[in-house]
Amino acid sequence: MKALEKLVTERLYLVPLKLELMKAAIISIDELATILGVKVAADWAEQDLIQAFPDIANILLQFPLQNEWGWGSLIIHQTENTLIGHVMIKIIPDVTGLPTDAVEIGYQVAPLYRRQGYASEATKAMTDWTLSQPGMQTVTAGCAPDNIASKRVLEKIGMELIEAREKVLVWKLSRVCGKKFVGGVRSRSSVVSSQS
Repeated sequence: MKALEKLVTERLYLVPLKLELMKAAIISIDELATILGVKVAADWAEQDLIQAFPDIANILLQFPLQNEWGWGSLIIHQTENTLIGHVMIKIIPDVTGLPTDAVEIGYQVAPLYRRQGYASEATKAMTDWTLSQPGMQTVTAGCAPDNIASKRVLEKIGMELIEAREKVLVWKLSRVCGKKFVGGVRSRSSVVSSQS
């Protein structure tokens, strides 16, 4: 698997949240903003994510492959040059700790930037990139049953609801024979460019 680099979509830059940036974020969000050269939207990430940064940094130190992909990517609005959210990618290990052919994805966008398609655009780009990597077969996600906006994002990017539990809906998108299949129908991925 190759390392995740900056992805560019129609309206966004997706910058991998690797150890160097994670360490800056632990110091302060201002430090992170300075390194990135961006402004930061209020509530770009939920407090539980920000409080977990030290633990995530330890994961990135212990698992070099996860660090190559980062803890997903920071979502930067191109025209406003503003950090507006985060798309998480977590490599799912097997019982021995080795990576499997599956990842879990999650996302959050600052309230001011919601309902404008940014979460879908960023999540689709990350999902497409992930499934384009050799050996990667499956992307999963979970959301609360009452989270209508999150369900719409997952539906919009082509994920299929595979399980409904009491507190979480489980979604999945798989690649078969090198092509993505959505609900049994072949689909084409959007084009995403990668820039260092």
